[in-house]
Amino acid sequence: MPIGAEYTPPSPYDWVPPGGGVRWARVGELGWHALSLPCYLGNRVLAGLGEASGAVIEEDVPERLVWLIEPKAPAVQHLGDHEEITVAGDDGSYLFVPGMARARLVWWRIPPSPDRLLTDADQLVEAIAVLRPGVRP
Repeated sequence: MPIGAEYTPPSPYDWVPPGGGVRWARVGELGWHALSLPCYLGNRVLAGLGEASGAVIEEDVPERLVWLIEPKAPAVQHLGDHEEITVAGDDGSYLFVPGMARARLVWWRIPPSPDRLLTDADQLVEAIAVLRPGVRP
């Protein structure tokens, strides 16, 4: 490794592109679905979840946080019509999966690890409901 270069440990997941790359992946193809929130709300939900949060992708355009959740989680099925919440699953939607060394446009706010990948959908919805009382857990 060149002097001054920042070390990025390899990902334990073959679906994460190397280095600072990015992969356009169909949601569901990789074994999880996704729930996203605008950053102004997502940052507060992330703080509320604390260590209970799994991996989180942050996007600059639009400014959103994306949680990886178990497929077809019952806790999120009623959230599809909520204006601030996007739930993506087996509906043909895509998202960018960033490499571990990526630091702009789309990157890992909380990198995936063997003990921190999916966020429990029930806990995620409860954290959202604290901030948005109209969202029921």
